[in-house]
This record gives sequence, structure tokens and C-alpha cells, in this order.
Amino acid sequence: MKWKMKEVVLAVILSVACGVIYLGWSTLWIPISALVGPVGASFMFGIWVIASPIVAYIIRKPGAAFIAEVAAAAVELLTGSHFGLSALLVGVFQGIGSEIAFALFRYKRYNLFTLMLSGALAGVIGMVYNLLANGFGYYTAGVFYTTLAIHIISGAILGGWLGKVVVDALAKTGVLEQYEIMKQTRKKDEINGNVSRM
Repeated sequence: MKWKMKEVVLAVILSVACGVIYLGWSTLWIPISALVGPVGASFMFGIWVIASPIVAYIIRKPGAAFIAEVAAAAVELLTGSHFGLSALLVGVFQGIGSEIAFALFRYKRYNLFTLMLSGALAGVIGMVYNLLANGFGYYTAGVFYTTLAIHIISGAILGGWLGKVVVDALAKTGVLEQYEIMKQTRKKDEINGNVSRM
């Protein structure tokens, strides 16, 4: 399943766009976190993992989710994220979590459930980084499990579900006609058409 140049180009473009969004979201996190606290602001988490479901959903190849998330995190870092190097490091962990969701189904299932699972697992593995970076004594049990639960829900909704909505909207414009998402859609339509005529 080799990557085509057009797929590499699209993955780069989308990752850069998501990285810029990540930076803006990080900036917005500061006042919101000041108002409701870091745990309360955890509902924002899902946007920081949206690159993985978007790129994986379109390209549908091993490594797409991981590469997209790491690239987007790198863009966030290089454009001046106040999180510093941790923006990239947590991106690596989140990318691994997202990739696991597609690997579980051997890169053959790209439905809403898988995309939401991708965002949810990004939240789980991302918390592993937080534990390693901050130490196990940083969280009380209540704060840890509350933050983890919010990350999972936010990742599933703002990462997976919203990512699908964005890609489906793009697909309707015709700009994704040459990519795997539309090729597989056309195959399904042909199969369903043949079945209905039998």
C-alpha cells in the first residue's frame, strides 16, 4: 500500500492546516482554562487530535493517522505554541492512539465508529504521556479519571465525529474524487447497485 505523491501532498496540506488550528486552539485554551480550570477545559481536547481521523479517513493507508497527528503537532510547535516541545511529544502519543484504532480493523474499516474510536484512543494514549511528563503524583485519582473520561468523550466527538463531518463535506465538493475515500465509495455504490438488480 504505497503512498502516491498526491496523497503525500494532501496529507501535508491537511496536517499544516490542522497544525495552525491547533495553535489557535491552544491560544484559546489559556483564557478558558483560567475560567474553568484545566480539568474543565479538557472538553477542548478533541480538536487537538482531529488531523488523524481526517487524513486517515481520506487516504486509508497504514500510518496515515500517526503521520498526520505528528505533522500537525510539529506545525503547532514551530508556529509558536505556548506548550513548547510537549506539543510535539504529546502529538506522538496521540498519533499512536489514533493509529491503533485503524490497525485493530486491519485498515479495512473507516466508518463513524472507527473514527470516533480513533479520537477516543488518542485521548487514552495522550494521557499516558501526561502521566510520564508530570509524574504519577501530579493527579489525584479523581482528577485523573475525570480528565481521562473527558478526553475520551471529547476525542470521540470533536476528533472522530467532527472529522467525519468535515471530510464528508469536502467530499461533496468533488475535491476528493481521486482519493481512496471516493474510490471505495464508488465500489460500494456499484456493489449495492448490482445487488439491487439481482
